[in-house]
Amino acid sequence: MSSNETQCSQDLPITIYKTPDSVFISTVNHRGPMTEGQQYELQCDVYNVAPVQNLTVKWYKGQTLLHQTNFTDTTETPVNETVTLLIRPDRADDGAQYWCEAELDLGAEGPQPHPTNSSNPLSIAVYYKPKHSNSTETIIQDDKVMLDCTVKANPAPTYTWDHLKEKNSSSVLKSSALSLGNYTCTATNTLGRDSKVFIVKDGCPILLSPLDVVVEYGASFSVNCSYSATHQFGLSWDGFDGTVEESEEIFRFVDKATDWETNLTCYMSSNETQCSQDLPITIYKTPDSVFISTVNHRGPMMEGQQYELQCDVHNVAPVQNLTVKWYKGQTLLHQTNFTDTIKTPVNETVTLLIGPDRADDGAQYWCEAELDLGAEGPQPHPTNSSKPLSIAVYYKPKHSNSTETIIQDDKVMLDCTVKANPAPMYTWDHLKEKNSSSVLKSSALSLGNYTCTATNTLGRDSKVFIVRDGCPILLSPLDVVVEYGASFSVNCSYSATHQ
Repeated sequence: MSSNETQCSQDLPITIYKTPDSVFISTVNHRGPMTEGQQYELQCDVYNVAPVQNLTVKWYKGQTLLHQTNFTDTTETPVNETVTLLIRPDRADDGAQYWCEAELDLGAEGPQPHPTNSSNPLSIAVYYKPKHSNSTETIIQDDKVMLDCTVKANPAPTYTWDHLKEKNSSSVLKSSALSLGNYTCTATNTLGRDSKVFIVKDGCPILLSPLDVVVEYGASFSVNCSYSATHQFGLSWDGFDGTVEESEEIFRFVDKATDWETNLTCYMSSNETQCSQDLPITIYKTPDSVFISTVNHRGPMMEGQQYELQCDVHNVAPVQNLTVKWYKGQTLLHQTNFTDTIKTPVNETVTLLIGPDRADDGAQYWCEAELDLGAEGPQPHPTNSSKPLSIAVYYKPKHSNSTETIIQDDKVMLDCTVKANPAPMYTWDHLKEKNSSSVLKSSALSLGNYTCTATNTLGRDSKVFIVRDGCPILLSPLDVVVEYGASFSVNCSYSATHQ
């Protein structure tokens, strides 16, 4: 604006953005199925996006957000960006879909919701060895009852049966086609093998109530043994020492669960027949403690670097019913199941790889041990959680914009304050006296440019303040966010009463 009295101008901040041409996810130096427990690297490529400082790349498994990366580069022209993520899949991840998403957050003046571009999902296959849920099963010989050895594994397992007169590679056998006795089925794939024993018995009128027992170590339990036949039989218990209470035709076994190798059988005998019924007993123990820590690291973490967290679960049983879950805040990040069939208490250690960024400064990670003991077990499932591990993340200063125009006024400040860890120091160029404050009063300065630099141990970033006198120009809008190639318009007027 110009007149005989004055001349002034008003800058219009313009952000030109471009959504990515494509977002692509891939594996690094690997093809084909992954192996359970090994580590792999995923890569996300974002092509031709601007401005990169407004970009966030997010990683997902299914609908769960795993991690996100922000960028500090101030280049305004389109660039290509590549980010990576380390994963350690288990059998629960077989068929899981990973994908990445590029999001442009262009502020309040930008499009709402934020423009996003997603990769196609990457479906992973995980190879894992066979593992039966139980190692022994008793089968009552019957035309309708099957010996089912089918087990999940990848690659699909082959099956062999011991103690058969003829070879049979099926995973299922009809019990009525077999004589009484024990039959061992072995499921095998390229990663390992696992066996299950089927005990084929004849029909037996014994009734157990309950049919199986889930009891905490040291707690009392009782089981009733009776029979459905109309004639008289003799009943007896075989197992560990306990108390047998006889009431009419019911034998009640009462004891405390203090023997981890508990086996309990009710026997029925008469002149005509003799049979027995085994009672499945699961004795469990919740962990003494669950503890989270960092592996080979102390103190703050550096943005963009990778670290390993460790969760130690002490003295828990049975481990095959254990699931260890990882959380950041209230977000579930990962979980691990166990296949070991040992019944006695064990210690288990699991790890998690993280790559924290500035948004994770102060984040709380924790792990939880959960025992899923089935329908007969306690509901809800017993859980023990670690104390939260609060992490500090070191990151360099980064101003949201590199230049700001200030109208000289008693109430207006030059505010160079920026988030960084460790807290930054501030220096101002072009000042007659040194000043380490992050804020200056504009009225105390002459017109001109002032450069503030925020510095910490990781880096520095500068911002230029242009101090000008008052100007009656009015811009509408005050700043423009526009997609590359699109049209836009701006109104320029003035508030003064003269021309």
